[in-house]
Amino acid sequence: MIKRILLSIATIPVLIYLVFWITAPGKADSAQYHDLVDQYDVQIVRDKYGVPHIFGDRDVDAAFGLAFAHAEDDFETMQDILLVTRGKLATLHGVDAAKTDYLVQFMGVWDVVNSGYDTRISQQTRDHAQAYADGVNYYASKNPGKIATELLPVTGKDIVAGFTFKTPLFYGFDQVVASVVEGRYGTGLDKVARLQVTNSPQPDLGSQGIAIAPSRTDDGYTRLLVNSHQPLTGPVAWYEARIKTQQGWDMAGSTFPGAPVILHGHGPTLGWASTVNKPDLVDVYELTINPNNENQYLLDGEWHDFKVSQAAIEVTFWGPIRWTFHEAIYHSVHGPVFKTEQGAFALRWAGMDEMRTLEQMIAMNKARTQVDFEAALGMTASPSINQVYADKDGNIAHYYNAMMPKRPVGEKFSNINWQGLIAGDRSDLIWKDYYPFERMPRTVNPASGFVYNANNTPYRSSVGVGQPKASEFDASMGIQTNMTNRALRIEALFGGDESISREEMRSYKYDNRYAQGSVVDQVIKRLLAMSFTSNSQMQSGQQLLQSWNLTTDAESRSAALGVLTATPFVMAQMRNEPEPELVETFQNALQLLHTHFGRIDPKWGEVNRLARGDNSWPLSGAPDVLRAVYGVFDVEAGFQKATAGDSYIMFVEWDSNGNVSSRTIHNFGSATLDATSIHYNDQAPIFSSESERSLPLDRASLMAEKTSDIRL
Repeated sequence: MIKRILLSIATIPVLIYLVFWITAPGKADSAQYHDLVDQYDVQIVRDKYGVPHIFGDRDVDAAFGLAFAHAEDDFETMQDILLVTRGKLATLHGVDAAKTDYLVQFMGVWDVVNSGYDTRISQQTRDHAQAYADGVNYYASKNPGKIATELLPVTGKDIVAGFTFKTPLFYGFDQVVASVVEGRYGTGLDKVARLQVTNSPQPDLGSQGIAIAPSRTDDGYTRLLVNSHQPLTGPVAWYEARIKTQQGWDMAGSTFPGAPVILHGHGPTLGWASTVNKPDLVDVYELTINPNNENQYLLDGEWHDFKVSQAAIEVTFWGPIRWTFHEAIYHSVHGPVFKTEQGAFALRWAGMDEMRTLEQMIAMNKARTQVDFEAALGMTASPSINQVYADKDGNIAHYYNAMMPKRPVGEKFSNINWQGLIAGDRSDLIWKDYYPFERMPRTVNPASGFVYNANNTPYRSSVGVGQPKASEFDASMGIQTNMTNRALRIEALFGGDESISREEMRSYKYDNRYAQGSVVDQVIKRLLAMSFTSNSQMQSGQQLLQSWNLTTDAESRSAALGVLTATPFVMAQMRNEPEPELVETFQNALQLLHTHFGRIDPKWGEVNRLARGDNSWPLSGAPDVLRAVYGVFDVEAGFQKATAGDSYIMFVEWDSNGNVSSRTIHNFGSATLDATSIHYNDQAPIFSSESERSLPLDRASLMAEKTSDIRL
């Protein structure tokens, strides 16, 4: 269906003047939003690195200020995200954005939000969302030349709808859609990615959070590492901010464009790190269509009519020329349906009817105790995402948080493969509810004094007793059982150290080694066991890899060949895709190095670099090591540019008196798009050197280093 939209749209240049009309809608008058500032009272102080510290009496004041500050640094991305959420991105970016606009309408995002906005979320949440929207509108009033035709006014509904649309993408919903559209789902080829449904880059499968209790530290401090791995730029790149109000919202950390809360970080008494988890949260039902009526499907022995709605996708081509494409969306009782050449398939996914995610995030931001935090998670309004937790009282925990479909269990359903195609003609296979938070895997205050997650199974979240067991959870939940290289290294480093100091915490985080038994270790051992022609380049490469100790230091002369050879295998495992051919991959790595560096053993830091503007810096690290770096080789630049992985990093400590401090670093800087700003890349060399800066949490420290101070 998505392919049909794209093919149909491609014919428009030929037909445009025959059957379509020209529309040129005018921009809304942004000046009308200038007076919004009178409703709020907020102070925005930017520190030495341009990071906004936002102060207000009320939470809505700070939400307004957060939107305005973020817009100052990254308005273009915020605008794109808001248009994506409305299903209107093609009005700004043309044909290429049409598939994203279609997906928003297929998912029924606005049906969910419009039907529940006034009843399913609190007035506090609506006010918070509207205040953030007003901050965007106010910025637009001051910068009318930057505003897209379809943007204004931004409303609280836009902000809430953003969570409904985006959160399922973190556990891979769009990839399931792609495999269904391409006719690959359930064929054994459904893990081979082909069609990218959304234009926005999705997060790589990586992140880590680590919490250490006072019993396991050398000084009795509680320690927390916040270390999510995201694309370095774009709609899911981290933006750092500090919020403090008189109503109890007090958080430092990072967020995404369009999100009116801190998504992970810390307050005065507690903090958390977020990591992606991927239990089985999507079901695909194969429907039986009536051979005499293609608009009917079989359920419990009877034919039922599809409900039909229309997707309206408005596309801008050039100048004022637009065309609105209409496509039917079919709905069964299971969910929305794709009709393809392979059949009709209905989708049902975690969070498909959820609009309370922002309300849960606000509750997490305002939590002050572990009881508060668990009560927020207990809303089960966030479709997925692990939380690694720590607080000033020394409590630590890992919560494998998700909206787990409560699929039917028992002998009658024992032969159902919930991760494959499911028969669509049985109503008893359609789940209607989710497991409560209490039934999610968790590790709370284990005897080891240490918890972690690195996108691995929750059944290994510490060392020793106190971890959940697979036998305690039904197989239909599809809970992960995998281990990543990062998980293996965390267990080896943290699990074996009974007294972890501040510097050990840092050095372990920046560890860049592949573990014995990891995918990379196995690939290299397979390669070393092969025979190659004497004096050939491949034999020389093999001899070079014999000396590789599996570290990815910038100074290493064997890491480049090892990493470039092994990375495709790492990514295949992380994405559950077929692995490539080893000899061909090895040859490609040798050829790339010889072509661009004139040798097969350049320093890894010559190959692996952090680039920003006209500058670049060497990086240690690689995919799926604790110093995570994912990159794409740029032929024109002549090196591999880091594109994802380590980005925003935060080390948090509570001392024995409960006082909090934190050190942070961003991969580039707070000025996301302004290449003329000193904050465009001022943190990049610090990031490259594997250092951080002290975050000024008290007002005196902040004012001593401030670079700007405005009152709205």
